[in-house]
Amino acid sequence: MAKNSTNNEFIVALDIGTTKVLCLVADYDDDGQMRIVGVGQESCKGLNKGVISEIDTTVMSIRKAKDKAKAMTNCKFNTVTTGIAGNHIQSYNGNAAINIMNDEVTEEDKAKVIQNASDIDIPPDQEILHRIPQYFTIDGQMGIKEPLGMAGKRLEANVHVITCSTTAKKNLIKCIENSFLDVDEFVLQPVASSYSVLTDEEKSLGVCLVDIGGGTTDIAIFTDGDIKHTAVIPIAGQMITNDIRIGLCTSLEASEEIKKKYGSLQNDPSDSEIKIPVPSVSDKPDTEIAKSVLTHIITCRIDEIFTQIQNEINSSGWSSKIRAGIVFTGGGSKILGIDDHAQNKFSISARVGSPKPIPGITNLNGLTRYSTAVGLLLYREAQLKMMPHRQQSNNSFFQSITKFWNKLSAYFDKEL
Repeated sequence: MAKNSTNNEFIVALDIGTTKVLCLVADYDDDGQMRIVGVGQESCKGLNKGVISEIDTTVMSIRKAKDKAKAMTNCKFNTVTTGIAGNHIQSYNGNAAINIMNDEVTEEDKAKVIQNASDIDIPPDQEILHRIPQYFTIDGQMGIKEPLGMAGKRLEANVHVITCSTTAKKNLIKCIENSFLDVDEFVLQPVASSYSVLTDEEKSLGVCLVDIGGGTTDIAIFTDGDIKHTAVIPIAGQMITNDIRIGLCTSLEASEEIKKKYGSLQNDPSDSEIKIPVPSVSDKPDTEIAKSVLTHIITCRIDEIFTQIQNEINSSGWSSKIRAGIVFTGGGSKILGIDDHAQNKFSISARVGSPKPIPGITNLNGLTRYSTAVGLLLYREAQLKMMPHRQQSNNSFFQSITKFWNKLSAYFDKEL
């Protein structure tokens, strides 16, 4: 159990999805390594395709997930890093150039050119969520990743701009604040997931990340180490479950269990002989269906999702750059055989990505539904490391002082 502490020593991720709310709390051990010390999960029915549709229901789910995580950590926290998704997400590419004031690129120069490159026309109901630099150019020299300190006269930036609905974001903020929490930062869910499931080599070679959630399928294309294209498809795991409900004439809850237990995209001749029990929705006896029937239902919807993924890849302009293939994550990626099915459909390699291992109270290996939440922790950690006071704390002297102070605080907490 983590010691009672201030919020500054904790990173809290809040993943608000269409079917669940997940709260992860992480702190640091004596060696400065992140570890998970609290997990809270609660089902949620207050979202529709990633967007808030019922505030009170969502608030209740957030509070329960938060309280479960707090009970495990015995810590006090009131700020979170949270994901955002939905078909209101849009992306653009912008560029701009400025004169370098003192013949050497400063933080101010870099910030100014990124800001100018992001100054593009967007719909009035949208606001900028992320400004992600692609590369910089100094006096005609292209492909520069980090321009700080470099000499030159003119600095140019190419930036990937991601926007979200102002209304959707405000409703999300309202739900979080009504749960007695504040938001450190909003992160696009596939951006967060990329931190937990993709390797640097994949992002360098070129990869398409597909996060199949409950209400939406989120797509992010990376190449040369940077995100190049983002998109959201309003078809995901919840629609597969609903297809099973309609096709088998059973309840939504039973359909979800059938999908989890028997769902597959692998066609085996013996599947017609395997019988799956189907609970009745009335006083009539339960029935059975062949596993091949379930596989057909799931395959039809997955193929529709794959068709839209292919359309997004083709329209992105980066299809020839996806050399490392497709990486699936999210709860919907747990359907057996989705990687092999994708390889046949897209004619490129595919794998299912689970969250990078983080020490702590729970084993996340294979838990693809945790990918976004773990990614939010890693994203926030990366942002904090870039802050001046965190960079200073990497100094061994400051680390020693920090450890001493933590031990002293723990002693007085115990004694008092």
